[in-house]
Formats: sequence, C-alpha cells, structure tokens
Amino acid sequence: MAEKILKSVILVESAAKARTFRKFIGRTYSVLSTDGFLKDLPKSRIGVNESYQPDYITVRGKGPLLAELKRETLRARRIFLATDPDERGEFLARQCCEIFGVNALSRCRIVLNELTREKFRAALDAARPIENNLADAFQAKQIIDKYVSHRIGEYLSLKIWRGVKVGRFRAMLLKLIAKPPALKTLKPGKILTPAALQEIALNELNFSAARTRFIAEQLYEGFNFGTDGTAGLIAFPHGDSISLTSEARTPETVREFLTEYQLKLYGLIHTRLTEKKSAASYKIDGTVSDATLMAAFDKLGVNWADVYSVGIASLIKRKYIVAAEGVYKVTVLGQRVLDALNGFFDEVFSPAAYNEITARVRDVAQGLVDKSSVIESYCDKFNAAFAEAAASVGEDARVQNEPVVESDEVCEKCGRKMLIRHGRYGTFLACSGYPECKNAKPYLEPLEQSCPKCGGRLMKRTLNRGRTFYCCAACDFMTWDEPQSMTCNVCGATMFAHRFKDRAPMFYCGNENCSTRTNHPMNKILARLKHRSEIRRQRKESAQ
Repeated sequence: MAEKILKSVILVESAAKARTFRKFIGRTYSVLSTDGFLKDLPKSRIGVNESYQPDYITVRGKGPLLAELKRETLRARRIFLATDPDERGEFLARQCCEIFGVNALSRCRIVLNELTREKFRAALDAARPIENNLADAFQAKQIIDKYVSHRIGEYLSLKIWRGVKVGRFRAMLLKLIAKPPALKTLKPGKILTPAALQEIALNELNFSAARTRFIAEQLYEGFNFGTDGTAGLIAFPHGDSISLTSEARTPETVREFLTEYQLKLYGLIHTRLTEKKSAASYKIDGTVSDATLMAAFDKLGVNWADVYSVGIASLIKRKYIVAAEGVYKVTVLGQRVLDALNGFFDEVFSPAAYNEITARVRDVAQGLVDKSSVIESYCDKFNAAFAEAAASVGEDARVQNEPVVESDEVCEKCGRKMLIRHGRYGTFLACSGYPECKNAKPYLEPLEQSCPKCGGRLMKRTLNRGRTFYCCAACDFMTWDEPQSMTCNVCGATMFAHRFKDRAPMFYCGNENCSTRTNHPMNKILARLKHRSEIRRQRKESAQ
C-alpha cells in the first residue's frame, strides 16, 4: 500500500476565502478555515485581570472544529498562515501558532493583499515570521474595548438595569446621534479609502455601511470565472486604501458572475479608480443619517470605517436608537444611558481620547511603544472616572431608577397588572405583586406588520441568547426571518428577509400562495427548516 503523501496546510479565517484558495493552489496544499477566532475573551465575564492580562478561552461551539484542525495539522508537512493582512489577521496567525505548535519565528506567515494565483505564488516565496508588534496592536485595542465595555456594563446595571452596556466607540456614536454637529456637505477624500467608499456607496447607490463592507469583502475573497479561473477583483478592502487587483477585469466581463449589488459596487470602484473620477460633494439635509454621522466623524478625524456599521447595528439591537427611513433617533433608554455617562466619562469617551488610543495603537504596531503601557495608561484613567461614577450610585439605585411600565396583560395567578421589565436576557413580563407573586413570562413586542396567513398582528420575541423570532397573535404562524416594512406588489402580503452568513439577504413574500413564490429559491430553504423543526419536536416528545 502506497504511503500517503503529506500535504502542507494553509490556514485562513473564512470558508469563502478557503474556497478561493483551493481553486488555484493545487493538490500539494490543504486549505482549512478557522471560521474566525478559535480562542477569544469570554462573553460572560470580563476576561481581563487586575494587571490587564487577558484570559482567552475556546470560543463556544468551536471545540469540534479545533479538534479537527489539530488532527489535520499534526500530520501536515508544514503549516502556513494566510489570514488577512491587517492587525487582526496577524493576531489570529499568532494565535494559530500557539494552538498548533508552529514556530512563530519560522517563515510561516503568508501576506496576501490580492487573492490571485500569481500573487499567492509570490507571497509563498516571500513568507515571513509572525510580526508580534502588529498582533500586539490588535490585542491592546481588544483588551481596552473589552475592559471598558464590561466595567461600564457593571455601572449601568446599577444606574439603569441589568444588561445595559456600551463600548467606547458606541458611546461616542450615541452622543453624536443625540447631538449632531451642524454640517452642510459631505466630501469624501481623494483617495479611495474604506471610509470614502462607504460614503460614496451610500450617496450614489443608497448602500448602508454594512452592505458596502460586506460586498467589498466578497469582491476581495473572489469568484469562479469559469475557464478564466478563480480570483478576487479588489485588493484587501480594510487597509489604508482600496485598489483593483493586478488582474482587474471590467464590470462588463464579470457581469454574469456577480449579483446585482456586487456588480453595482464593483462598477463604482472600477469607475472611480480607472477613470480617476473625483467624488462629488453631497448635501446633508440636517437629519441624523449615515451621511451626517460619516461627515461628523471625518470632521473629528475619527477612523470609523471598520467599526461604524457594527456600532449602528448594536445601538439598534439594544434599543438605544431607532431607525426610520434612514434617520436615527435616540430612544428613552438611549437617553438614559447618555445621562448616566455625562459628567463622569466625558473625557475618556471623547473623540480626542479615541483618536489618542488609535494613534498609540499605531505606535505599538510600529514597535515604538509597548502594548502594556498603552493599556495601563488608558485603563487607569478610565478607572478613575469609573470610581467617581460608581460612588454616586446607591445600593438600591437600580430599583429606584427602573421605570414602571404597565402592560395590558393581567397576571393569571393573582390578578395584578403585569409590568414590562428588562433583564440580562432582554425584555419580559413580571407580576407587579413581586415578591409575593413571582409570576413572569416572555414579552411579545407588537409590530406594525400583519400576518401573511390570517392578517393578524405580528409579534416579536427575543430568546435568552439574543436570537429573535416572529409570530402571530391570532394564529400559529412563526418565522425566524425579519418582516419588512414593504409589502408584496402582487398580493400585498408582508415581505420577509432571509439572511445568510456569506451572502446578501433574500427577500420573499410571506404568502405561500402568491405567484411570486412559484419556483422561488426560498421554498426549498423554508421546507428544509420546517422539516428540521419537526424532527426536533418529535425527538423532544419521545424523550419525555
């Protein structure tokens, strides 16, 4: 029996990137995906000790993947790390060295700005050791963000209620939404940076920052162009500037391989870079929109491109702000968060402090300062503000500060009114007779959209791990897909959006009998989900 030939293993951070690699590297390499970090700071606790040293744990659910990767790497001839060419990618590469026993001083690090066959061969020949300064820069920012977010959560849990928290950037973002600066125009920079691309795509294509960032990553990770092979269309989209790959194709030649949104964004990038087209100025109408906030951050000199879309999504999810037709407004809860922070954390959450940390992290990446000094200087300053804020809070402050909001429901155990309460796992209904009556049940938030099955009102419920589903108050309709404000142009039923991890969402009509659902690709997906749900239900019943 012939002995099995050992392959060299290449580790990347995403499945999409791994698929692109496999198309042009041949059989001598095995490409494996880590699916992001394998170890991270814990979510349930601070994960940073008094000396600001991190305590990393295996990411929940990554145990089987980690075991499989260890099996593959143990019998590998050599291990290469081709994670993204930024500070985060360098940190993940160093983490993989520690987990899989790779010598970080060996030539194990492959740096690829473009995902093409020629660039891969060149990067493989130029493989280098891990740059600890770059990894330290990411780790410094990661520790600061986690430490601040957790400690602020402790303070806000006493000041408002349990589960309320906010981070450095999101606190600054929330304050800008509440009090936006007076700006009239938005002028993207001459260089096509990630921030400039998000600004131009917003104004010319009406793309949100999250959509632009997501599609740009897809353009970088590459496509299969049939007989022309697999390659990316743009260079790494999270660096200092965005550029086309050395094998750049015109939008017309790739039209059949791209979706509508991918083609629009690639056409915008291609036109801007090849024709040297200068971005026009855009008027700002005075409302608090993405354009207003982007212009405000540009004026303040804040590097926002990598964190803006995540920050906005987090503020909406936590109900600190609401978005209606592209305009953001601070909610009552969001204003209470701002009121709790004002006067104590103005300096540590200011744009000047944010820019200072960004500059010092950049110094860490260049090897000019040690990461420990950057972490200690900021966290010590934050702790001084935190101690002053905590001293102003009484022991029973949370009970006193939490507003009493009565619901229309009556407790079925004692007849008293049910109150809308907020806890660690979201909103719930609790009896107003507590502690005599400890009855509690999930809170269903009423929505404006109607049920596509019976026409009743749709309700929203958030589960204990943050996942949300939607159901009808009058029938047995239930879905995990978010109902949209738009309705079907054929039957008038509510439209829903099914979201994927690696591609754009798919919209569909909720009415199963609508003509638009005939041969719709969502039919198979929904049937598969329904079948899985039925199997789980049967297993649960048999176990009982």
